[in-house]
Amino acid sequence: MTLMLIIATAVALVLALAMGHFAGPIGRACNLLDFPDSDGGRKRHERVTPMIGGTVVVLATLSATLLTLWLTPGIGPSLAAHLRWFGGAVLAMYLIGLADDRFELSAGVRLVLGLVALGLVVLLAPDFSLSFLRFSGQERVLLLGAWGVGFVLLCLVGLLNAVNMADGKDGVVLTMALIWTGVLALRLPPTFLPILAATGTALAVMLYYNMRKLLFLGDSGSYAISAMFGLLAIYAYNHSFAVMRADDVAVIFAIPVFDTIRLMATRKLSGRSMFKADRDHLHHHLHRSFSPWSVGLSIYVGMVALPNLGAVLWPGTGLVWLFVSLLLYSVVMWRTRFGVPTLAE
Repeated sequence: MTLMLIIATAVALVLALAMGHFAGPIGRACNLLDFPDSDGGRKRHERVTPMIGGTVVVLATLSATLLTLWLTPGIGPSLAAHLRWFGGAVLAMYLIGLADDRFELSAGVRLVLGLVALGLVVLLAPDFSLSFLRFSGQERVLLLGAWGVGFVLLCLVGLLNAVNMADGKDGVVLTMALIWTGVLALRLPPTFLPILAATGTALAVMLYYNMRKLLFLGDSGSYAISAMFGLLAIYAYNHSFAVMRADDVAVIFAIPVFDTIRLMATRKLSGRSMFKADRDHLHHHLHRSFSPWSVGLSIYVGMVALPNLGAVLWPGTGLVWLFVSLLLYSVVMWRTRFGVPTLAE
């Protein structure tokens, strides 16, 4: 396992550094470029930026998945099948996001394609589905029965939207994904550690280039990352349910999900489409209220990291930390919207 970790990390590091260094030429060659809005609209970055960060993360993850399949001794047929389904789902969601980056697919088309891709893996790989929910402090379980597949798809599609909506400022999704990598490394079986090591390495290198404004994740990255960590969290829950409860899973993704629920509710109440982009996200309010952006990013990271750290250190307290996440989110939103002067963007 140690050798596998070293190989997977080394492959991811070389790949990420090489592609990060040549991000501009790769982005131009693949026509994966994000242009700022000339009229001062939603996209306010300073220059044309390549959207290849997601490609790097996916290549690192899939490379490590293949290495795990090929080099892990005694891997059973069930685990091998689930690893193949995992890799296939990540690749499919990446391709959907890539098509959106290139051709700007409608929300309906993206939703249908995502449901098909995720539906197949949930239906055909049982450890990526849910048959029951158990919460902290409760010995009884809530049986989902025939509703299990629909519930999982709702959660995965919701996470997809949450990650996509959070990907509006440098470092947000990449840093969150690094936190999720650390949390799941403590929850998943050891076979998954090389995959997490490779993914974490690629995320860290992409974070470096992203914070230097040299590349973006793109929708290909946000779609793949949401599928990747959503499926891994479900697998971890199914294999660690003696110590991992449903509320522990909710804590992992709480902050971006809370923000998505608020955004969709306020858009609906104001008569706008729930999927129409705006500048009312949590990261926009942090950016307007704190300068430089690294301060706002640190607050966002703390909101995600602290409850997850608490849930890991004190097993069985997930509901407490879910409430703490909601409290932190509410306080920060109130503070950035009403409690401090707005800084010029």
